[in-house]
Amino acid sequence: MSSKTFYFLFFTFYFAFGFQCIQNRDDLFYSAQEGNQKIFENYTLKNLACGSNKLPGSLALGRVKIDDAKLCFRAIELTTCPQWNTEGYVPDSCKVIGTSFR
Repeated sequence: MSSKTFYFLFFTFYFAFGFQCIQNRDDLFYSAQEGNQKIFENYTLKNLACGSNKLPGSLALGRVKIDDAKLCFRAIELTTCPQWNTEGYVPDSCKVIGTSFR
């Protein structure tokens, strides 16, 4: 196989398959509106389960990392009702939801 044929095949495969592996950064974030909606949904579900009326401590002003939000949602799910009903209690992972303004 000549070097020209090798390079041709290499670049053909690279462009055909290489770009499919690159993830769109927007797929890693919820918009501020979507992030807030999902946070409120999870608070509402926990409030219904525990008979409380707790509101999120803050709103997301920018994009919300999906992984950070999922950690928060899981922490809410795992919180016991007596702990959830404690005045001022917010899971630590919900306090540190990372946002990005890019």
